[in-house]
Amino acid sequence: MKFRMLLFAGTLCLSVHAYSQLGINTPTPSSTLDVRGSIEGNYREFTTTTDFLYSNDYHLSFAGISNSILNLPSQSTTDGSAADFRGRKYYIKNNSTSSVLTLAAATGQIIRSGGMLNANSNTVVLQPGKLAVLTAGEANGWDIQEIKWGLFDVITNGPGTTAQNIPGGGNYYTLTDSPVTVTVPASGAKVLLKFTGYGIVTGTANSFGTVRLRLLQTIGAATTTYDLACAQSWYNRSSGGTTAYDFKADYNLANLVPGTYTFSLQILREAETGSVTSFIVSKSIGRGDVFVK
Repeated sequence: MKFRMLLFAGTLCLSVHAYSQLGINTPTPSSTLDVRGSIEGNYREFTTTTDFLYSNDYHLSFAGISNSILNLPSQSTTDGSAADFRGRKYYIKNNSTSSVLTLAAATGQIIRSGGMLNANSNTVVLQPGKLAVLTAGEANGWDIQEIKWGLFDVITNGPGTTAQNIPGGGNYYTLTDSPVTVTVPASGAKVLLKFTGYGIVTGTANSFGTVRLRLLQTIGAATTTYDLACAQSWYNRSSGGTTAYDFKADYNLANLVPGTYTFSLQILREAETGSVTSFIVSKSIGRGDVFVK
């Protein structure tokens, strides 16, 4: 009888050791942990700067009305220590409508986002509406899932109701219905600008020329211009007749300092042959998309 009990106990231990996979809602797990159902993690919301990120936290929601900081706990790779939590994940969502949440690693540790630019940093800014997934790494800090670029704002302007007569003379003319004013909320934001328009030219037979475009940037009293690698040619076959033309321009700007910018499209008549009686821009439209991550 004793021999049978010992044999049974030995067989049980062997079975537990060999069958090291755990299944929930399945008798045949195919992974170390196989869950056939939903997973519920701890949910916690906060509204101000905090130093607390608990071991039982899972999903954290920031809902503050002012810019705040979430200070991440220091962690190590010393086995058996309380700070050895390599592989632990936190989901952090910025549900604020206008405030940023800065994720800050402990002194001497980093947050790794990967890639060639700004791969390692002690802090990462989480814009409103964005989600970050943090995984505790080695002793140097944390890995962060890539934060995708998201659309922060879209501004459109135009078309105007009054046609504009573009003068000659070799000077750029600012289209009055083209300006778009955008807000850059944080460093590193990207602005995608798009302008379109059309008009008519009246002149002598076989007159022709080119429309060249430039971008004017204004922030406060400071102005900057960007030459655009695009031009539109036109050709008028008949004397006193009109010919239609259109134009478009796209331009991307990155690494602007936070602030409010106005962008306008400027147009230049150049390389004209023949006599031009009138040069009209009938309509122009501007659009600015601001992307953050």
